[in-house]
Amino acid sequence: MLGDDPESMLLRHNRSGQVVDHFAPAPRDPVILRGSYAYLGRTFGHFGHIMSEMIHRILPSRQVAKRPHWLIVHQRGSPPTFEALAPVAQAMLRLLGVNERNCTVIAKDTIVEELLIVEAGAELGSVPKDWYLDLLNRRGPGRGPLDDTFPKKVYVSRSGLEDKSGLLGEKVLESILVDAGFHIMHSEKLPLPRQFALYRNAEVLLFAEGSACHGVELFGHDTLRHAILMNRRPKVATAFDRVLAPRARRFDHFTGNPFFGTAAFNGRGDPRADRGVSAIALHDLVAFLAEIGVATVPRVPALAYLAAAHADLTLYTDRATAVTRRLQPELLPKQLALVERLHDVFTASVQAGARIGPVPRHPMPA
Repeated sequence: MLGDDPESMLLRHNRSGQVVDHFAPAPRDPVILRGSYAYLGRTFGHFGHIMSEMIHRILPSRQVAKRPHWLIVHQRGSPPTFEALAPVAQAMLRLLGVNERNCTVIAKDTIVEELLIVEAGAELGSVPKDWYLDLLNRRGPGRGPLDDTFPKKVYVSRSGLEDKSGLLGEKVLESILVDAGFHIMHSEKLPLPRQFALYRNAEVLLFAEGSACHGVELFGHDTLRHAILMNRRPKVATAFDRVLAPRARRFDHFTGNPFFGTAAFNGRGDPRADRGVSAIALHDLVAFLAEIGVATVPRVPALAYLAAAHADLTLYTDRATAVTRRLQPELLPKQLALVERLHDVFTASVQAGARIGPVPRHPMPA
C-alpha cells in the first residue's frame, strides 16, 4: 500500500498537485490476484477525464516493462470486464495497445501479488512533466512528417453539443471563420486518429474551451504550431492553458467572452456553473484574431449574432426547465428566477452597435 511520503505521493492519483485517492482501513472480502501486473489507473466515462487522468501511465510503464499485463480499476460493483468500460475509454485504450487480452479489470477490493506502479506523466490541472513530453515526442501520435492535405486552420467547435455547448450563437462565429479560411471541426463526431491528425497538421488551432482540448494530451513539446484558446467559463481557463501551451510553439488566449450564468442544477439542487452559458464577444474576438495574424474579418454580423445567441439561450433554458419539470419539479420556481436573470444579463451585456460587452457588476436587483 502506498503511503503519504513524497515518493509514494508521486505514484498516487493526483489533481493539481494534490492526492485525491484514498485507502480504506482494511480491504473488504478481497480477491487475490496471482502474477505480475502494471497499474494503468482508474477508469472514467468522460472523454476529458479519460485523456487527462487515465492514460498517462501507459507509455512510462512500457519504459520499465515492454509488454505488461495491465490492471484497471473500475467503479465498485461494476462488471469487471474490458467491454464494460465506456466505449470512448475502450477506443482510446485500444489505440494505445491495451485491450481485453492484455488487461484485467477489477471492481472490488483486490490484493495483487506483484504490481508495477509508475509515476503518471501528466495529471488533471497541472502542467505535464518535461520528461513525459520528451517521451511523447518519441513515442506519441504526434510524431512523424506533416501531411499538407489537411486543413491549415481549424476551429474546434462545441456547436454540435447544442444546448450543452455553453456558447451562445456559435454557428455565427463558425460562418465568419469559414469565410476566413477555417475548417470547422466537431471532435465528438470524429474517430480519435482523425482528431489527432487534424490537430497535428494544422498551422492554427482555435479551441472553444472544453473537453476537446484534452485531445492533444498525447502530444509532446511543440507538436502544435499555433494553439489559441477561447474562454467559455470563469476560473477554469488555466486548466486548459496547461494542456495546450506546453505542447504548442505559440499559444494565445482570448478571455473576453462574458459568462452569463446557469439554469442547470445538480442532483442536490445546487446551480451548476459548469453547465452555464457564455456569449461570444464577437467584435473583440475578431479584433484579437486580426491582431495575432490568423484571420481578417471585414464585417461583423452583429445583429445576426444577437438573434442566434438569443435563440440558443431560449433553447438552453427551455431544455433545462423541461428536465427540472420532469425530475425535480420542486426546484422550478428557483430555476425560473435563474432563467429570468439570464435573459436580463443578456440584455444588459448588449452595448451600442449591437456589441457584446462585459456583464455589468449589478445588471439587475439581487
